[in-house]
Amino acid sequence: MKRSLTAMLLLAVMGCMHSSLYAAELLDVKPVVAAGGSVSVEISADIAMTYTYYKVPGQARAVVDIAEADPEKVEPLIVVNKGLVSSISVDKAQITGIAVSRIVFNLVSDADISVTASPDRTLLTVTFGGTPPEASKPGIKPDLAPEIKPAAVPKPVSKAGPPAVVTAPAPAASASASASAIPPALPPTPTAARTVKLEPVVPIETAPVRSSALTIQEIITGAKYIEIRANQAIPDYKALKLTSPDRLVIDMASGKTDQKPKTVAINNFGISKVRIGVTPTNIRIVMDSSKAGFPVYSITKTENGLRINFK
Repeated sequence: MKRSLTAMLLLAVMGCMHSSLYAAELLDVKPVVAAGGSVSVEISADIAMTYTYYKVPGQARAVVDIAEADPEKVEPLIVVNKGLVSSISVDKAQITGIAVSRIVFNLVSDADISVTASPDRTLLTVTFGGTPPEASKPGIKPDLAPEIKPAAVPKPVSKAGPPAVVTAPAPAASASASASAIPPALPPTPTAARTVKLEPVVPIETAPVRSSALTIQEIITGAKYIEIRANQAIPDYKALKLTSPDRLVIDMASGKTDQKPKTVAINNFGISKVRIGVTPTNIRIVMDSSKAGFPVYSITKTENGLRINFK
């Protein structure tokens, strides 16, 4: 009797802790393709959502954070490849002690993000639009050198007087009158000449620098294993099994990367396919099980990747 009462109290405490950690539960993250090819994304939850959204500086990514929402029922990687959206990653995060569902949109190019909510805030609609060209952004001005023109030299202006009777003046008086009627010509204003000294450019030979960005190059299927081959050794990774549906998620710390989302068919070892996606800090590998329950496995590091061994 005491054991049953203790178990009931423990379950109640755990239920209270879970309810305090997650007030809402995400139900679906669904891309919607319009007739013109543009893509919007609908995010639904069981109760009203408190959310924020922003663009990731310097990257073609946008983020929606939903406070105190559990994303367990939503697929962690959704491959779209429609419109401006290449893929969507759904994960958990912490912001100043508050648990949030973080939804990351990996875009094909830099674009603005906007979010509208239904009246009861149980449905959010995320849309994307193009950014203005560089010339129209504030603070960016074309680098044009000012045009330098020589100063204009004023032309002499002669004033016409009334007609006079022409007589035969003395030669000296005639020369003096003509000299006083025409003002002396002004010397041209000198223009500053700028001399540019060109130094010879000597090329410096440097050794090629290996890129530090982690990239998955190929997925290899062996006799009893699936090997993930990258362009360098995997410094750190985290593996997690998920259910409904059964799948294995492997996150590799990458930082900024040029990795593109893609899917590789396997159909062996009880694995249907392997999906490669990208989050702001990781390259995410998702292995989908083709049967109930994920097969028994172990993970070992290789020189340039990881090997998932099956029994």
